[in-house]
Amino acid sequence: MAEDGYIPVDSRTLRTRFPGVYAVGDVATVGVPKAGVFAESAARVVAAEIIAEVRGGDDPAGYGGTGSCYIEFGAGRVGRVDVDFPSGPKPTGEYHAPTAEMAAEKQGFGSERRARWFNR
Repeated sequence: MAEDGYIPVDSRTLRTRFPGVYAVGDVATVGVPKAGVFAESAARVVAAEIIAEVRGGDDPAGYGGTGSCYIEFGAGRVGRVDVDFPSGPKPTGEYHAPTAEMAAEKQGFGSERRARWFNR
């Protein structure tokens, strides 16, 4: 499936050239960083694609290639960068300066995922 170490995919649907096969995360050539936040949103797109195919529904919105990454600065401060890779001629990002409030947001982000993924 791989070409030069990566699996080519349609950047909107994440479908490979093989019928019924999708690729997300570090292996896919979707053009975004290899970070969990992008793989998580890509997985949601693939799930919606499969559900639509099984149920015969309309095509879902497709993969957006956007995400947010938190940055630890120490002393209880966290910043965030919101990035958009496919919308313009080059990637764009918005930086949010580190604050204690952003640290709480990051904590909530992690807690929500642990609860959803691991029932904790």
